[in-house]
Amino acid sequence: MPGVVFEEFFPIVAPRGTPPEAIATLGAAFRQAIQQTAARLNETTGVTPRAGFETNAQVMAFVREGVEKYTRILRAAGVDPE
Repeated sequence: MPGVVFEEFFPIVAPRGTPPEAIATLGAAFRQAIQQTAARLNETTGVTPRAGFETNAQVMAFVREGVEKYTRILRAAGVDPE
């Protein structure tokens, strides 16, 4: 389909009720790990990882936007997503 770009997205999530301080600490650690390995992963696999979200709200907004976007694309293609 012309103009469609698909990116895989693997959010790292924690159980509801996890203390905000723990989430912030884990988030910072994951972002640092991704940044440290991004160039090597790109060279070996062609994948460019990125840690582009700072907050849970940003992640959830991205997920919602993706669901809406791909639902529209699938419906336009005649697929009825469940």
